[in-house]
Amino acid sequence: MPPASPRPAGDPHRVITGPEGVVEVIVSLNEYQQLEKAREELRHLRRERTRSAIAAQMRDGIAQFEADPDAFRTLTREDLLRPDVFDRP
Repeated sequence: MPPASPRPAGDPHRVITGPEGVVEVIVSLNEYQQLEKAREELRHLRRERTRSAIAAQMRDGIAQFEADPDAFRTLTREDLLRPDVFDRP
């Protein structure tokens, strides 16, 4: 059976080993989907925890936004006299 083939629910795990130890573990499709769902929930929780930590640091004055130097442009006197200067990128 190729390693990517799903196994029916209830089948035991199949472990493929090599000279260095375990190479792959084959699980049922149902278990794989549960593991994938748990992994996605963990990613989501980590992103939320990171956002919450940054927001708390911003509130406490510990963290500040850093300006992107590529976003700046130098304006000349002529640029400032134009009425549409801030409408352009």
